[in-house]
Amino acid sequence: YIRSYLARNVSLGLRLAANITAGHMLLSILSGFVYNIMNSGFIFFILGLIPLLFIIAFSGLELAIAFIQAQVFVVLSSSYIKDGLDLH
Repeated sequence: YIRSYLARNVSLGLRLAANITAGHMLLSILSGFVYNIMNSGFIFFILGLIPLLFIIAFSGLELAIAFIQAQVFVVLSSSYIKDGLDLH
């Protein structure tokens, strides 16, 4: 019985951590890629501006996803707490 409530919270925390880590890893890989392109010469510097704009847009998307993740975390956590208190 207690394991069920503990497993819910652990799985919610792991899902949140995995989503955050995946976003950071993707941004890190893309920014390293753009850095290498832009340091290869003037023409590549100009061509590297396109992926740089993509990284900026992706950062905004990551910010929106972070707010959604926080909302989901709060709603599910409060639901789990309510379920735990109502059953006792």
